[in-house]
Amino acid sequence: MKSMFARVTSLAMAVALLSANTITCRAFAGDAGEVIDSSTFKSNYKITTIHIGSDVYEITANAFRNLINLQAITVSANNPIYASYSGCLYDKQMTELLCFPPALSGAYIPDTVVSIGEYALHGVPQDLKDSIVSVVESQALEYGPEVDVPGAHFVHDGGTVKWKCADGTIIVPNTSLMAMSAALLNDCTTMNMRRADKLQSSFDYLTEILSYERSTEIPTGDWAEDYAEKALSTGKANCYGYAAAFAYLASGLGYESRVCVGTVTSSLGGRTLHSWTEVRLGNRWYVFDPEMQDAKGGGYYKQTYDSYPAGPLEKTGSFLVSFE
Repeated sequence: MKSMFARVTSLAMAVALLSANTITCRAFAGDAGEVIDSSTFKSNYKITTIHIGSDVYEITANAFRNLINLQAITVSANNPIYASYSGCLYDKQMTELLCFPPALSGAYIPDTVVSIGEYALHGVPQDLKDSIVSVVESQALEYGPEVDVPGAHFVHDGGTVKWKCADGTIIVPNTSLMAMSAALLNDCTTMNMRRADKLQSSFDYLTEILSYERSTEIPTGDWAEDYAEKALSTGKANCYGYAAAFAYLASGLGYESRVCVGTVTSSLGGRTLHSWTEVRLGNRWYVFDPEMQDAKGGGYYKQTYDSYPAGPLEKTGSFLVSFE
């Protein structure tokens, strides 16, 4: 380690030996800042932790390659270019993952991260690497521009909401349900909102504009479109109407969504028929129940079957909805 200390300081960087395998890297106070590149550490396999000081202004993509025992990177809060979280290195805005240490077994990735830098996952085990890529790709869809969302979905265009077809063509909504859904999204979302925020905003807005209407009718056949249209046109719905309307709104935002039917715990005891929505976020389906949200005042947005407040929720059937 002594020779490494000499080598690094010869690059006009101060390296403080904190332990046998931990080093701190920062530029000398008063100089113009320093660059960390592949020559800084020379693939030293003994390094387990690195701290980046406030004056480091550039870190090359391959700076940490072959540091196979690296477990954590921390960054001074005063560094204007870089940041760290949960042991990983990011740009200051935490939009790009720059290094996931290869010996780090797991970490929380901020939901603002939408890209992965070159060599950022070098040395990371393949299964963990696949999970990281999946998370970041999913977040890129959630938090990127709406025009980048693949497939057919609603977009803001010319001060209103229109329909972007799968081939990229933008058209005026051409069915009654599509037009009402577009009008609702125009009222509660903006072009610059993240898709995840649009989903929440449309869920909250739907529960505000709908009022519960009791009905003993049990829908049969292909009923979701009719129930969604009735809910949005009259402002009244039972659980089937709430679920169908939100499923179409979610689908219109580019999510896979489905209407579910089954039973839920009754406030009077026992079980009662019920309908809710499932939306696929990343690789997982989540429960959204706008009717129960309206009735209870909260707690029914983006739940799992284990976390659902009025559980157990028992599903007997489900089907996908789509405008196309």
